[in-house]
Amino acid sequence: MMNRTPTGMVLFVLVLGLAGCGDSGLQSTTPSPVPAPPVPVQNPPFPILNLTDATLSGLVFEETPNGRAPLEGAWVYCEPCGAETHMGVYTDSKGLYSFSGVWTNGHFPTRIWITKEGYADPEGLPTPTPPNPSGPGWREVVVNGDTQFDARLVRVKG
Repeated sequence: MMNRTPTGMVLFVLVLGLAGCGDSGLQSTTPSPVPAPPVPVQNPPFPILNLTDATLSGLVFEETPNGRAPLEGAWVYCEPCGAETHMGVYTDSKGLYSFSGVWTNGHFPTRIWITKEGYADPEGLPTPTPPNPSGPGWREVVVNGDTQFDARLVRVKG
């Protein structure tokens, strides 16, 4: 009989506990509303900048005894340009590049990186302002409406 008493007690406690889980008479016939997923808020990648319809364009060239010579196939990378905040293009046969849609406020510098195999930066380029990246190829320009920014490269003597 002693073995039956603990087993009986456990069953009694289970029955009491499950009794509260049954129909309490307060059931709703209306299904619970399913919460809508939160709508993502599109914030600009840089809180002080706005995506504008401004165009940043220019000429990549080298100086020759006959004047400026356009450099076809130079890589121009813009950060921050375009809805995705970065994009790159190669210069065309006339040495021209163009970016539409530049993140700007008319005061903060836009950083671009320009490179072409066999070419380097000319001496004396200004160092970009922190926290902008610096080093070979990096330049910055303040875009205030449609802006033209030409960039000179020098042939590496080899």
